[in-house]
Amino acid sequence: VLYWAAVLHDIGKTRMTRFQDGRWRSPGHEKAGVPMAMDYLLRKPELSLEVREKVLGIVRWHGFPLHWIRHKRPLADLKRLGTWTDLRLLSIFAVFDFYGRICEDQVPLLKKIDHFQEVDTPRAEYEFGTFAALQERFSKWNLRHKNAVWNAFRLKDTVLLEKLIQADEAKTPPSFGKKVFLTLGPAASGKTAFLAENYPDLFRIDLAEHGLAESDLGNAFYESRKLVEFRHFLTVYLNRHRQVALDGRNLNEDFRRRLTGMVRDLNVEIEILVFRAPLESLLARDAHAEGVSKPDFIREMYAAQDLIHPWEAHQVTFVNTPN
Repeated sequence: VLYWAAVLHDIGKTRMTRFQDGRWRSPGHEKAGVPMAMDYLLRKPELSLEVREKVLGIVRWHGFPLHWIRHKRPLADLKRLGTWTDLRLLSIFAVFDFYGRICEDQVPLLKKIDHFQEVDTPRAEYEFGTFAALQERFSKWNLRHKNAVWNAFRLKDTVLLEKLIQADEAKTPPSFGKKVFLTLGPAASGKTAFLAENYPDLFRIDLAEHGLAESDLGNAFYESRKLVEFRHFLTVYLNRHRQVALDGRNLNEDFRRRLTGMVRDLNVEIEILVFRAPLESLLARDAHAEGVSKPDFIREMYAAQDLIHPWEAHQVTFVNTPN
């Protein structure tokens, strides 16, 4: 994990580096590096899903330790990050990453980074739990408790989040077997074909047919109105079919979370299917598909990918489609 993180953590700088105010700067290179690192790792079949996700977690959040230290952020921020990624690995990486950094305040900064790795991270994990332990506990909770935990995380209420993690779960109302599958992935990543092959009897809803395609988003009033309309349709579909799939790219995190929140409010289980494949595989599928080829659009969508929080749905499943 640490080896591949060292190789790939700054890969986003090739896209984001700019000469600004007399200095070379790369704001946002951590997030930009996620799809680039993902593309590289997906072409390494010998790497397991667990290893790949831990590497991507470091790529995405390797700028956090410096930001946390320099802005004197509270320990609560570090604890919440521990639900995203493995803090122990991140803190170890931060140490050798900053030992290679040349800056005016290198000596005092290295002392603070050492303190981050030796004191702050162990304290956060002791008081809150390790990443692995938190994911294991989350997997065993019922729908109602998972909803409460997610809402506390979303609202950045770390005190409530800690209490919920330690609390006994309350009884959850019956969902009567109702479940929603939500696809997540760029165009040509095999979402529709996967649903047809693995869930042939699942009622599939194309979000574009309800005015909720990625290209339709951007206006808050429009999105709210369409979600109200879609809630009524979804209720009818669930009463009739029990289990449905919402097929779309769903790369827009803000809208996706509003959509999953709506499903949670219906007391229905939701599982997100995250589709991943190397960029060259998506371009090859697009070239052989019927209709007009759109390689630039595929590349744009691929670059828009980011990590998904493991608690964003009741269950998150990764699907690696064939190359």
